[in-house]
Amino acid sequence: MPRWPENSRRRLADAALERFAENGYAATTVEDIAEAAGVTSRTFFRYFIDKEEVLFGDADELLPLLLSTIAATVGPERGEAILQRALGALAVAVAPRRDALRRRQRIIDSHISLSGRDLVKQARWQKAVTAALIERGFAVEHSEVLASIGFALFRRSLHAWLEDDAGPTLADRVRESVDRVGTVLATRSEH
Repeated sequence: MPRWPENSRRRLADAALERFAENGYAATTVEDIAEAAGVTSRTFFRYFIDKEEVLFGDADELLPLLLSTIAATVGPERGEAILQRALGALAVAVAPRRDALRRRQRIIDSHISLSGRDLVKQARWQKAVTAALIERGFAVEHSEVLASIGFALFRRSLHAWLEDDAGPTLADRVRESVDRVGTVLATRSEH
Protein backbone atom coordinates (compact mmCIF):
# COMPACT_ATOMS: atom_id res chain seq x y z
CA MET A 1 0.00 0.00 0.00
CA PRO A 2 1.40 3.44 -0.93
CA ARG A 3 2.36 5.87 1.82
CA TRP A 4 0.12 8.55 0.34
CA PRO A 5 -3.20 8.20 -1.48
CA GLU A 6 -3.32 7.15 -5.10
CA ASN A 7 -3.80 9.97 -7.63
CA SER A 8 -2.56 12.53 -5.10
CA ARG A 9 -0.93 14.60 -7.83
CA ARG A 10 -4.15 14.95 -9.84
CA ARG A 11 -6.23 15.59 -6.73
CA LEU A 12 -3.80 18.31 -5.61
CA ALA A 13 -3.92 20.00 -9.02
CA ASP A 14 -7.73 19.88 -9.06
CA ALA A 15 -7.98 21.13 -5.47
CA ALA A 16 -5.59 23.98 -6.26
CA LEU A 17 -7.73 25.15 -9.18
CA GLU A 18 -10.82 25.06 -6.99
CA ARG A 19 -9.18 26.95 -4.13
CA PHE A 20 -7.57 29.53 -6.41
CA ALA A 21 -10.94 30.16 -8.08
CA GLU A 22 -12.79 30.43 -4.75
CA ASN A 23 -10.28 32.34 -2.63
CA GLY A 24 -7.90 33.89 -5.13
CA TYR A 25 -4.39 32.76 -5.88
CA ALA A 26 -2.64 35.00 -3.34
CA ALA A 27 -4.96 34.05 -0.47
CA THR A 28 -4.66 30.30 -1.04
CA THR A 29 -1.94 28.46 0.86
CA VAL A 30 -0.30 25.11 0.23
CA GLU A 31 -2.00 23.91 3.41
CA ASP A 32 -5.42 24.90 1.98
CA ILE A 33 -4.71 22.93 -1.19
CA ALA A 34 -3.43 19.86 0.65
CA GLU A 35 -6.39 19.83 3.02
CA ALA A 36 -8.85 20.09 0.11
CA ALA A 37 -7.09 17.16 -1.59
CA GLY A 38 -7.12 15.06 1.58
CA VAL A 39 -3.35 14.91 1.96
CA THR A 40 -0.68 16.64 4.02
CA SER A 41 1.51 19.56 3.04
CA ARG A 42 4.44 17.15 2.96
CA THR A 43 2.63 15.14 0.29
CA PHE A 44 2.06 18.36 -1.68
CA PHE A 45 5.81 18.99 -1.72
CA ARG A 46 6.50 15.46 -2.97
CA TYR A 47 4.79 16.47 -6.19
CA PHE A 48 5.29 20.23 -6.53
CA ILE A 49 8.11 22.57 -5.51
CA ASP A 50 5.71 25.43 -4.74
CA LYS A 51 2.12 26.53 -5.24
CA GLU A 52 2.93 28.12 -8.60
CA GLU A 53 4.14 24.79 -9.94
CA VAL A 54 0.81 23.12 -9.22
CA LEU A 55 -0.58 25.12 -12.16
CA PHE A 56 2.15 23.93 -14.52
CA GLY A 57 2.70 20.30 -13.51
CA ASP A 58 0.67 18.89 -16.41
CA ALA A 59 3.04 20.56 -18.82
CA ASP A 60 5.85 18.27 -17.75
CA GLU A 61 3.63 15.26 -18.43
CA LEU A 62 2.70 16.48 -21.93
CA LEU A 63 6.17 17.36 -23.21
CA PRO A 64 7.19 13.69 -23.73
CA LEU A 65 4.08 13.19 -25.89
CA LEU A 66 5.06 16.14 -28.05
CA LEU A 67 8.66 14.98 -28.40
CA SER A 68 7.78 11.36 -29.16
CA THR A 69 5.30 12.48 -31.81
CA ILE A 70 8.00 14.57 -33.49
CA ALA A 71 10.37 11.60 -33.46
CA ALA A 72 7.71 9.06 -34.52
CA THR A 73 8.27 8.87 -38.25
CA VAL A 74 11.42 7.91 -40.06
CA GLY A 75 12.69 9.64 -43.15
CA PRO A 76 12.28 13.11 -44.61
CA GLU A 77 9.14 15.00 -43.75
CA ARG A 78 8.03 18.60 -44.21
CA GLY A 79 8.02 20.85 -41.18
CA GLU A 80 4.35 21.59 -41.76
CA ALA A 81 3.45 17.88 -41.52
CA ILE A 82 5.43 17.46 -38.31
CA LEU A 83 3.76 20.52 -36.76
CA GLN A 84 0.33 19.22 -37.77
CA ARG A 85 0.94 15.82 -36.23
CA ALA A 86 2.69 16.98 -33.04
CA LEU A 87 0.38 19.88 -32.25
CA GLY A 88 -2.63 17.75 -33.17
CA ALA A 89 -1.56 15.06 -30.69
CA LEU A 90 -1.10 17.72 -28.03
CA ALA A 91 -4.56 19.15 -28.79
CA VAL A 92 -6.19 15.74 -28.45
CA ALA A 93 -4.38 15.13 -25.15
CA VAL A 94 -5.46 18.39 -23.51
CA ALA A 95 -9.00 18.63 -24.90
CA PRO A 96 -10.68 16.56 -22.14
CA ARG A 97 -9.48 19.06 -19.52
CA ARG A 98 -11.03 22.12 -21.15
CA ASP A 99 -12.81 23.42 -18.04
CA ALA A 100 -9.71 23.01 -15.90
CA LEU A 101 -7.57 24.67 -18.57
CA ARG A 102 -10.00 27.58 -18.76
CA ARG A 103 -9.88 28.09 -14.98
CA ARG A 104 -6.09 27.68 -15.00
CA GLN A 105 -5.69 30.30 -17.74
CA ARG A 106 -7.84 32.82 -15.86
CA ILE A 107 -5.64 32.36 -12.79
CA ILE A 108 -2.42 32.70 -14.80
CA ASP A 109 -3.71 35.80 -16.59
CA SER A 110 -4.56 37.43 -13.26
CA HIS A 111 -1.00 37.32 -11.84
CA ILE A 112 2.11 38.61 -13.56
CA SER A 113 4.35 36.16 -11.70
CA LEU A 114 2.29 33.25 -13.04
CA SER A 115 2.42 34.64 -16.56
CA GLY A 116 6.20 34.78 -16.19
CA ARG A 117 6.32 31.20 -14.96
CA ASP A 118 4.18 30.17 -17.95
CA LEU A 119 6.64 31.83 -20.33
CA VAL A 120 9.60 30.10 -18.65
CA LYS A 121 7.90 26.71 -19.09
CA GLN A 122 7.15 27.49 -22.72
CA ALA A 123 10.76 28.49 -23.32
CA ARG A 124 11.93 25.14 -21.91
CA TRP A 125 9.47 23.28 -24.11
CA GLN A 126 10.51 25.30 -27.14
CA LYS A 127 14.15 24.43 -26.54
CA ALA A 128 13.29 20.72 -26.24
CA VAL A 129 11.16 20.83 -29.41
CA THR A 130 13.97 22.62 -31.27
CA ALA A 131 16.37 19.86 -30.23
CA ALA A 132 13.89 17.18 -31.37
CA LEU A 133 13.55 18.87 -34.76
CA ILE A 134 17.33 19.08 -35.13
CA GLU A 135 17.46 15.37 -34.32
CA ARG A 136 14.94 14.83 -37.14
CA GLY A 137 17.39 16.47 -39.54
CA PHE A 138 16.25 20.08 -39.71
CA ALA A 139 18.87 22.83 -39.68
CA VAL A 140 19.26 24.66 -36.39
CA GLU A 141 17.79 27.94 -37.66
CA HIS A 142 14.84 26.12 -39.27
CA SER A 143 14.24 24.12 -36.10
CA GLU A 144 14.15 27.28 -34.02
CA VAL A 145 11.68 28.94 -36.39
CA LEU A 146 9.46 25.84 -36.61
CA ALA A 147 9.37 25.51 -32.83
CA SER A 148 8.56 29.22 -32.41
CA ILE A 149 5.80 29.09 -35.01
CA GLY A 150 4.41 25.91 -33.49
CA PHE A 151 4.18 27.43 -30.04
CA ALA A 152 2.61 30.62 -31.33
CA LEU A 153 0.02 28.68 -33.34
CA PHE A 154 -0.83 26.34 -30.49
CA ARG A 155 -1.09 29.14 -27.94
CA ARG A 156 -3.38 31.20 -30.19
CA SER A 157 -5.53 28.15 -31.02
CA LEU A 158 -5.76 27.16 -27.36
CA HIS A 159 -6.82 30.63 -26.21
CA ALA A 160 -9.44 30.91 -28.96
CA TRP A 161 -10.78 27.43 -28.11
CA LEU A 162 -10.99 28.23 -24.39
CA GLU A 163 -13.03 31.35 -25.16
CA ASP A 164 -15.42 29.79 -27.70
CA ASP A 165 -17.47 26.75 -26.69
CA ALA A 166 -19.47 26.77 -29.92
CA GLY A 167 -16.55 26.85 -32.34
CA PRO A 168 -14.30 24.17 -33.78
CA THR A 169 -12.44 21.65 -31.64
CA LEU A 170 -8.93 22.46 -30.49
CA ALA A 171 -7.49 19.90 -32.93
CA ASP A 172 -9.42 21.53 -35.80
CA ARG A 173 -8.25 24.99 -34.76
CA VAL A 174 -4.64 23.80 -34.66
CA ARG A 175 -4.97 22.14 -38.08
CA GLU A 176 -6.48 25.32 -39.57
CA SER A 177 -3.76 27.47 -38.00
CA VAL A 178 -0.96 25.36 -39.41
CA ASP A 179 -2.66 25.31 -42.82
CA ARG A 180 -2.98 29.13 -42.79
CA VAL A 181 0.52 30.02 -41.64
CA GLY A 182 1.91 30.16 -45.18
CA THR A 183 -0.91 32.46 -46.23
CA VAL A 184 -0.34 34.70 -43.22
CA LEU A 185 3.38 34.95 -44.01
CA ALA A 186 2.54 35.96 -47.59
CA THR A 187 0.06 38.73 -46.69
CA ARG A 188 0.88 42.39 -47.05
CA SER A 189 0.08 45.17 -44.65
CA GLU A 190 -2.58 47.66 -45.61
CA HIS A 191 -0.33 50.69 -45.06
